[in-house]
Amino acid sequence: MMKRIAQLAMASLMCVAIAGPAKAQDDKMVYVIDKKVKHQVIDNFGASDAWRCDFIGKYWPEEKRERIADLLFKREFDEEGNPIGMALTTWRVNIGAGSYENREAKEVNNSWNRTECFLAPDGTYDFTKQAGQRWFMQAAKERGMNNFLFFANSAPYFMTRSGATVAADGTHINLREDKFDDFAQFLVTCAAHFRNEGYGVNYISPINEPNVEWHTNFFQEGSFATRADIYRMVEELDKAIEEQQVDAKIIVPEMGELKCLFDVWADEHMPDDIIRSMFYEEGKYNVLGFEHLYNCVAAHDYWTAYPPQLLVDMRTRVKEELAGNGHDTKFWASEYCILEKNEEITMEPSPLKSINLGLYVARIIHNDLAVANASAWQWWTAVSLGEDVPIRLLPMKGATGETVKYDGIIAPTKMFYTTANYSFFVRPGMKRIEVKPQGAEVTDLEAATSLMASSYTDGKEVVTVIINYSDEEKPMELKCGHAKKGKLYVTDIDRNLEYVGEQQLSELVVPARSVVTVVI
Repeated sequence: MMKRIAQLAMASLMCVAIAGPAKAQDDKMVYVIDKKVKHQVIDNFGASDAWRCDFIGKYWPEEKRERIADLLFKREFDEEGNPIGMALTTWRVNIGAGSYENREAKEVNNSWNRTECFLAPDGTYDFTKQAGQRWFMQAAKERGMNNFLFFANSAPYFMTRSGATVAADGTHINLREDKFDDFAQFLVTCAAHFRNEGYGVNYISPINEPNVEWHTNFFQEGSFATRADIYRMVEELDKAIEEQQVDAKIIVPEMGELKCLFDVWADEHMPDDIIRSMFYEEGKYNVLGFEHLYNCVAAHDYWTAYPPQLLVDMRTRVKEELAGNGHDTKFWASEYCILEKNEEITMEPSPLKSINLGLYVARIIHNDLAVANASAWQWWTAVSLGEDVPIRLLPMKGATGETVKYDGIIAPTKMFYTTANYSFFVRPGMKRIEVKPQGAEVTDLEAATSLMASSYTDGKEVVTVIINYSDEEKPMELKCGHAKKGKLYVTDIDRNLEYVGEQQLSELVVPARSVVTVVI
């Protein structure tokens, strides 16, 4: 108990800021928030339901299902002032392609990752399918989250060239030449159905990671696609949305890594140089003219998060390339989970590894938002059996991993809490505003291994999120107009988004290896 009191006493000294080098207590850094300098508008923070949520929603005990839904969507504080969950503001729903119904064919070989399809080969729809995923949609809506994105990894198996949801090759989209319009109509019909039931299906994403060689991967549904394929899919989807009069926007291209947005490959089929070829007026596959396109480039953070030099360089390049298109095109960091291995995060399970993973993800979020000007940040899957996601599922004592389809232990990770340091407080419609050290120049690369911070406002509150990546606490002062105090919420090796009270902005101390949210 005395140890805990000591920890809280230390926490009461807490601080906030942006990126900056370490300073001694008698030489603290001063950071200034400038509300007049505005950057991008925030659209959302999100995650997807693929694919564990279908099992949880169908089979898990109701009390545990509700607990997971609270963690994902609820925006409330407990009696001690601590946030309850991530309070996500979009939910990515996987529209299945039927690898479950077609499982006897050359199909997805992992039973966890197979999906049902609302559409049958005879043209009839059955919207009682994907029951677990529909449960989570309803749970999100009940908790005030009614902003959904429908995404497809493959066209329905009976529309594909391979006759399965696993691609035939890596040269063109796994979709028959005469089925582009049918696939588009299918996606829009699904969106229309759920919109009519009161769900805010506001986005449709028809293609996922078109740069990946999905024909070599039987782990999940997937398809390669060229830029011409993506263009044609947008064209058909735009027509279908207009025909069915559905108020939804198209999101593309969901590239599997940021390099595809501007690098050029030797392979003529590779969907590369995406920004200039698809989001510049002079681009060969310019999609900017489609009425129902959301003016946004969506791409995934894989393989560009480490080392820090690569992390910063890639986000800087995204910002620079989009700044030149003249159409204020947004950037969404629309998918991530931990796939890479490196010295920062690859180690035996321990509290140290947990906070390292949490900080690692927080640094990616910061650089996507503050360097690349991302308007949205979204996890791949919200819930899984691995330690690479916000909510980990563990087998009950003595049980196998397969039993987690029906019940298990809910274990939020440090990545859950460091994401919530952003998502709970930085809400849709907020604008990122300037925050920088007074009288000092700190590069984004220098910040990436020391202190990072970004600020946001809705015109009333100002939210600043600070990451201290170093092993030392950092004294600082935060200047924000005439404000004197701010409410602090801390995630570190011992605390999980813990409210530590109001603190003087002139006497802040950011704990070592922590993420701190300051609300003014």
